[in-house]
Amino acid sequence: MLQNRNILCICNTEWHGNYIKATVELMKVLSTTNKVLFVENPYTYKDAIVGVKAKEKLDYIQAMGLKSRITNIATEGGGTVYLLTPPLVVPVSFLPPGKLHKFFLNYNGLLIRRTIRKALKRLKMEEDLINIVSFNPPLGVMTGRRFNEKTLIYHCYDEVKGAGSWLSKHGVKLEQIFMKMVDAVIVTSKGLYESKKDWTERCYIVNNAVKASLFRQGFNPDVNTDKKVVGYVGSVDDRLDYDILQHLFTQMPDATFTFVGRITSERGEAILRKYPNVRLEGAKSPEQLPGYSKEFSAGIIPFIKDDFTRGIYPMKINEYLAAGLPVVSTDFSDLSDFEGIIKVADNKEDFLRDILEEINTDTTAKRQSRLDIAEGNTWQKRADEMSEVIEKVEAELASSYQK
Repeated sequence: MLQNRNILCICNTEWHGNYIKATVELMKVLSTTNKVLFVENPYTYKDAIVGVKAKEKLDYIQAMGLKSRITNIATEGGGTVYLLTPPLVVPVSFLPPGKLHKFFLNYNGLLIRRTIRKALKRLKMEEDLINIVSFNPPLGVMTGRRFNEKTLIYHCYDEVKGAGSWLSKHGVKLEQIFMKMVDAVIVTSKGLYESKKDWTERCYIVNNAVKASLFRQGFNPDVNTDKKVVGYVGSVDDRLDYDILQHLFTQMPDATFTFVGRITSERGEAILRKYPNVRLEGAKSPEQLPGYSKEFSAGIIPFIKDDFTRGIYPMKINEYLAAGLPVVSTDFSDLSDFEGIIKVADNKEDFLRDILEEINTDTTAKRQSRLDIAEGNTWQKRADEMSEVIEKVEAELASSYQK
């Protein structure tokens, strides 16, 4: 793994939250042997106003720069991450392409660059710097190559065009520009690799992983085929195939279907609430999830198949496996890494057949084998793989400079 390096990570999310984030987990591991500055995605002035009404947590004093923007976060492995709260910025995602959008994007970039430079100087992180921009092409374009970084990496874990209004309007074009700027793109799935590899000189796959120490707490060696509880952990959104789900609900009336995660689709919620054997638990903290897994008979991933889901490598596969659960998924993406481990269904009839078969033939030995597989897909291993990619890229760059 990388040793004694300065790592700047400009992310599209916040550090905290009620779901596990790949970038956060990778930075936790890298912080044990490196110095990491994690820059949260900036709030806009609109976010701040809405946050007051919705009572969302936002440290206004810190966002306004009236106290230190840097917070020290101690990680599980004994490392420290320096968390940077950027200044409030002007909302630009709603603007049409043109001079006004470009002007405010540049203005926001100026604010963020100035804040990051001050933090790097204060933390003595200006030398031998690796800049990892995680799924934030607008900030990547505005900040990339501005800190005298040795290496510039784009970490891409989703398709921009399906990421929501905050990114989809301008994101595709900005991502294409940014991929031409970087030294390498690191993606999390084979689908993303196919869609990004032609836009950059170097493209590598580092898959998502599992926090095995957490999710193995949901391992239940006792198999009860009489009580069927089918679990889904993740957002209730437009990725779900509600035709398949309704087929399961009606054909398995004695089973309970438990959905654990935030609800972002009104249509989806309305459909699910029609069925008496469906439980909607809402968003839960990562630490609460093993308690649900212990009660599950199986875990499902009923995603539709489209250009967006094709690029997904779902963390929930390994999270289910770490709890020892059988897994049934649609064929929404390239899941060949899990061939022979999970069941992949082409249609609702196959999905129903597979879920019944997996539950009825489950054993303690099978559960233990699934846990063993998941424990080989840890964030430590993925951080090692990311480190190897960066070291390889830097060696290639050094060699090209010498020629």
